[in-house]
Amino acid sequence: MKRYYCQPFLSLLLLFILTCLNGCGPEVPDPMLSTEEPLPQCPTPQTDSSAVKQLPLADPEIAADTKVLRVGISLNAPPFIFEKDCKIQGLEADLAGQLGVFTNKTVQFVKVPEPLATEALLKNHVDILMSGRKIIRNFSSPVTFSEPYLRSGQILLVRNHEVPLFSSGIYNLENTGYTFGVLPNSAGDQFLTKNIRGIRILRFKSVTGAIKALTNKKIDLFLHDAPTICSYALANKAANLTPILSLVTEEHIGWEMRRDDEELRQQVNTFIRQRKADGLLQKTIKRWIPNL
Repeated sequence: MKRYYCQPFLSLLLLFILTCLNGCGPEVPDPMLSTEEPLPQCPTPQTDSSAVKQLPLADPEIAADTKVLRVGISLNAPPFIFEKDCKIQGLEADLAGQLGVFTNKTVQFVKVPEPLATEALLKNHVDILMSGRKIIRNFSSPVTFSEPYLRSGQILLVRNHEVPLFSSGIYNLENTGYTFGVLPNSAGDQFLTKNIRGIRILRFKSVTGAIKALTNKKIDLFLHDAPTICSYALANKAANLTPILSLVTEEHIGWEMRRDDEELRQQVNTFIRQRKADGLLQKTIKRWIPNL
């Protein structure tokens, strides 16, 4: 009978010992967690569609100051506009500063979520929109564009050793079965869908995702905006990727303003013409996009 009384005690003792051993074992890191220290991040505006309409379009104090040039930007457009070390930088950050001097105004960057950019402009929360905007001519629209300051378009990014395979022209790649990477609904996506047959198209949420897929040989080519492609290729030389500089499509980059703001439009166009004439525009472009 005694052994039946001891058995529950022995079972509890064994369970206690196993628990202690388990608690003293080596820690195993969660494979879903990064062991790297997070880099310092600057606050950025929300772009989620459910939250974007709750954001203010601009600071009312800025909107009330006529001596300030309010430049509406979205920060996801390198090399045109981006934020590094909590400072707004890029090609259009430089050009905006030059435009401010030219118009004798203080430049104030206003972060506006891309879906609300035109609304912010039409409601007079900003004076001008930048961030690498493609010129669209629509004379019935309440917004208008400056003269183009940059000729651009879609180009291909490929792996270094495969440049000869893809340098003979986009139409020679029809019916080859190659896999192209694009961003959804981008100009590159629309061009390939309408014009090039016999290929495979993979759509990525971001440029970095597409470039990673190209590096890892999950796609054969990446088709995207020339300035962005050139900027990423230059910044990531170790990835051994090369842009093919022949334009697949032709686009022009300019700045968007209200149609009724004729004074600013004339100032901006005069600024662009003068900077082209004195060579400073091309010098500024080459600083940020050397291989374009």
